[in-house]
Parts: sequence; structure tokens; C-alpha cells
Amino acid sequence: MFVSLLVVIALLGGMFVLMDSIDLPATKVAAETSFVCLASVSDGQCGQNNSVAQFSGTENRVQIPYSQIPKVMIQAVVAAEDREFFRHSGIDPLGIARALFQDAAGSGGAQQGGSTITQQYVKTAYLTTERSLGRKLREAALAIKLEKTLTKSEILERYLNQIYFGRGAYGVEAAARAYFDVPAKDLTLDQAALLAALIRSPESADPLKGPEQAKLATRRRSSVLNAMVTIGSISPAQAKTAEAVPFLGNVVPRASRANNTRVSSDFAAMGGEYLAEWIRQQVIKKLGAGAAYTKGLRVYLTVDEADQRSAYGAIKKTLNQPNDPAAALVSIDEKGRIRAIVGGQDFEEEQTNFALGVAGGGSGRQPGSTFKPFALAAFVAQGNSVESVYPGPPTMVLPRADQGKDWEVSNFENEDHGTLSVREATWKSVNTVYAQIMQKVGARAVADMAKTVGVSGRIPAYNSTVLGTSDVSVLDMATAYSTFSNHGTLVTPYVLRRIEKPNGEVLFDAGEPARSEVIPPDVADTVTSVLRGVLTPEGTGGGAAIRKDAAGKTGTTTNYKDAWFTGYTCHLTTSVWLGYAQGQPMTSVHGSIKVTGGTLPATIWHDYMGLATAKDDKCTYREIDAGTTRVNPELVAGPPTTTLVPPVVPGAPPPADPGAVVTPPAPAAAPAPTAPPG
Repeated sequence: MFVSLLVVIALLGGMFVLMDSIDLPATKVAAETSFVCLASVSDGQCGQNNSVAQFSGTENRVQIPYSQIPKVMIQAVVAAEDREFFRHSGIDPLGIARALFQDAAGSGGAQQGGSTITQQYVKTAYLTTERSLGRKLREAALAIKLEKTLTKSEILERYLNQIYFGRGAYGVEAAARAYFDVPAKDLTLDQAALLAALIRSPESADPLKGPEQAKLATRRRSSVLNAMVTIGSISPAQAKTAEAVPFLGNVVPRASRANNTRVSSDFAAMGGEYLAEWIRQQVIKKLGAGAAYTKGLRVYLTVDEADQRSAYGAIKKTLNQPNDPAAALVSIDEKGRIRAIVGGQDFEEEQTNFALGVAGGGSGRQPGSTFKPFALAAFVAQGNSVESVYPGPPTMVLPRADQGKDWEVSNFENEDHGTLSVREATWKSVNTVYAQIMQKVGARAVADMAKTVGVSGRIPAYNSTVLGTSDVSVLDMATAYSTFSNHGTLVTPYVLRRIEKPNGEVLFDAGEPARSEVIPPDVADTVTSVLRGVLTPEGTGGGAAIRKDAAGKTGTTTNYKDAWFTGYTCHLTTSVWLGYAQGQPMTSVHGSIKVTGGTLPATIWHDYMGLATAKDDKCTYREIDAGTTRVNPELVAGPPTTTLVPPVVPGAPPPADPGAVVTPPAPAAAPAPTAPPG
């Protein structure tokens, strides 16, 4: 021990010489975690306590002031790491001598520790991890200099915001969340003792990592509690009570961190992992990965917590059995704000965000008959009345209408609908009527209409497109239908509302979204007046009806691979999709259900929209028919017995319909499946 003291004296001499020749270097800029908050959080208020997701790189750190660090945490750390902290001037000569002696004796010097809290902070904030006498001298000199510059509380604040506690958590606030899911200010004695015990070697004493780690955590926590008793911070009785607190049920499991993202358990329980990943990608695209992970950004969303919870709840209520299909939902209000978005139900099992199509890692899904309103809009835009009557036979063949080949189209279950108006054909989703509408208006006009109102994906100009054979996203369908809801005005949807620096400086503000009238209001309102009938007992979507005035359309693809319901009120548009990731037919869901758009998707839409629109102002849409030309004026709507459709021979010239338009052959052929009506 005497030799150790001589060594310390020599080191001190060198240190004081060095102290006069060096200045405190600039503190390393500590990476800070970024936070994501929902719509209820006001500007400037997003932070650890109200965030639903966090982005960080290798360091999850949240800076907090000294006033938010509880006294029990300070006492535990001082007892564990530096009992003379409030009495020394930056270094502890006796502590250094003791550590040197223990090292020389080989008796556990690693646990004794020669560095004060101030030295530990200096090492992490100013120096490298190099192990040399020169670095140790610089560390001691800078520690003494720092003690002359900062108060003890300022040093403790910096130290407790800097050190590593394991689980990727740097600083006491991140550690309190990582191990106990509480803010640091709410730490209890047993919790503070465990965190203090982790500082020396955090990963080896994570109590939920395994039996050996749990035993070590128990010993270390006891050691800290005993030290707190020794220095008079707590009584023996308090230590005994804290020692009795079990780790199981108190320490939370280690949170998953996919793509440098942590999602709160509550947000994950409402499908938030899919949304958090989409937001992460958007923030990186706008500001870069460095900013997203290290700059402590405050990211504000348009998503409403109650709506998000209702959306996910409606899906889970309906899809409540093993091996159920996946579902996605997007809900947009009249101002373009995405109020709810569900991309899937099990992020660990399937990371594809089905709400986003290609942008979510998938390919999009076929919309089935939810595509028909775009053909209806093109039909009305060309001046045609929705009271126009067409025959709706079970099957019909349109010569040379499928890229130069004959196009055979059948109704769901080969039903004969007699003759009926376009309005009624939409309610009942009659494929053979809409095939004739495609002949009338032209495939290019329908594809262009879909793009005009908000579908961003590629839409080929094929007649079969009207049956929903092109891949789209749920977001696209919600966007496009919201254009009808907004009387022909396309409002660009958005989910990122604002991004701030920790000091409140605004880096991004969405402001008001772009708005443009893309189709005449009379055309949009005519489509709406027709789609309102889909939600009546006469329509395929009667099960979606809610108390508010609403319009919508069902959709089901060939072999029941995809099922949709997309609809809207004056204030909110929502699209719901169901399907298996690998495209298996949904022919025996819940034992016997063949899933069409009018079954489970309509149920989910009804349950969600009933809650989401409950407090909205009552409003209604006008009854209007903007078309002035009645196609087939000689036909009268009637039951199947009155249907007079001349037989069509494959390869024969088209029937004499002066209004019919045969699409010219396209370079590539596309399949022409028959879709159920929904």
C-alpha cells in the first residue's frame, strides 16, 4: 500500500504540471434520440413522455435537467461509484492508491474503481478509451479543472446524461424507460439501485437476460443498497425492503429495435409499428439518417390516437381467429390529414405495409370493383346520364374488346340482372353493364380518370381494368375516393405535420396541403349520389351503413384473393382491404366465409367509421345527375324476363351501337378475369 501511495504522489506531481498546460476541450456532441408524437400533441410539446415512437442510432439518449433526476438516483450512483464525490476536488488520491493496490494484489481491482464520477465523465466526454499513463494523467488534470468550472450538481447532470446503462440506453432517462418503462423522476429505491449497479458492466447484469445475469444483478443491487446504508442515505430497513423487490414484473423485457426504432407498447397495440417505420423513412428522406437518429428531432403526425385505436380495434374484432387474412386501412379527412393507418397486424411476422403498396415493400393489390367509380366518373364526365339503361345478362362477349381479342365477362355467380340503370348497376356491381360502359367511354379515359382523382400507380388502358385488375395501394384508393367526397377537389394526403429541433426550431412544416379541382363538382357529386345506394339494402355494401350519410363501393377480385370496402362521409374517407400476403383465396375464413367486399371489409369499415365520425357535424350530399345524354333510350329497366340481348358470336363484328367505342389493340395483352361484385 505504501508503494501505491508513492506512485500516486508521483502521478499527482505530473498531473499538476500538466494541468497548467491544457484547457478543457470542447465537449463531444452527444447523440440524442428523436421522438414521434400524434396529433393531440401541440407544437413545441413533443418529448419522451408523450411520444409513441423513437428513432436512435447506437445511442438512445434523452437529455434531462438535474431537477428531474430523483434524489434516490443520485444517492445510489454516489454510493456505488464515488462516495467522496461531494468532498473531493475531482480526483480521489486514496481511491487511486486503493485501486492500484488491489490491481497489484490481483484482488478484484476492477470492482474497486480508482476513477471519480468527475473523471468518468471527463473520459467519456473529452477523451478516448486509450489505456495509457498519459491519458490517465490528462483525465485527472481535466477532472480537477472541470471541478473549478462546474458545480457538483452540473457535473452530476452531465454524467447521468452521458453514461451507458445497457440496452442501448445512454443516460438515466433512457435507462429508466428501457428497464422500467417510467421516467427517471419516478424511479424508486430498488430501481435506482439496480441502475447504479449496472454502470460498471451493464450487459453482464441485465436481470432478464438469463439466470446468471439475474444472480449478478441481485448481488450488485444488494451491494449498492448496502453502500447507501453505509453513507447514511437510507436505513437498513429500507435496504431490506428494496432487496425483496423481484426483477420479474418490475423490470420490463428488452424492447425490440427494428431499424433503429422503438415503439411504445401502447402504440404497437394499435398497429403503430408499421406507421413508425413509414415515418422513419420519410424523416430520413427529408433530413437524412444522421438527423433522424442523432439530432433529437421532434416529429409531429396528423394521426389521431382515438381513430388509430378504433381502426386497429375494428380489424382485430373482425379478424380474431388464427390464420385469418391480413388487413389494411387508411383514413383521410377532408383536409388531407391521415387520421389512421393500419399496415398489418403482426410486424414481427410480416413487415410489408399493405396500406402503402410498393412504398410499403409490397406490390399493391388488385382493387376489384372498387375501381368501377372511376369508370362511372368518366362516363358522367362525357355527358352521359346515370339513368342510362343497359342490359345486365349473366355473361356477354364483347368482340375484339380485349386488346383485339374477344372479351368474355360474367357477373358474380352468373346472375342475370335484366335491364337496369347505371345507377342500379353500380349498387349491384354488375360486371356486364360496366363492360359496356368501358366500351362506351374508352379504356384510356377511365385510366386517366383514375390517375386524375388520385391513384398514383400504373393503370394500363385495358377494358378489363374496370374489374380492378391493376395493382393499387389502400392509400391510393382512399385518396381517390376523397376527391369524390371533396366535390372533385384532390387534396394531397399527408401524415408528417411538423419537425422541430430540440430547441423548437422548425425544420419542416407541412402547412396547408395542395388542393386542386381535378373534375367538375357536378361530376364528383353525381358519382357520390350513385355510391350512396351501395350502402342500402339494394346495394352490395349494405352492411357498411352507419348513422351518417355515406357513400362507398365494395370490391372483390377473382377467386376471392382481395376484398375491399372504400367509402366516405363529408368529413372522412376510409379504405379497407383484406387478403393473404401470398394471395391465397379467402374462401373459408372463419370456417365458411367466402370473403367479398360486402362481408368482412364492410364490417370493419362500419365499425371504424361509426366511431370515427360519431362527433362529426351532420352533412349530406345532394342528389344530382350531371349527365344529359341517356344511352340506350329505347331500353326500359326491368327484371331478367324482359332482358333482350342478341347472342354474340365470338369473332363477329360488334353490335350496332352508335355510342360504342372499341379500344384499339394495345402492344401488350392483359388477362380479363371475372370479378365478383363484392
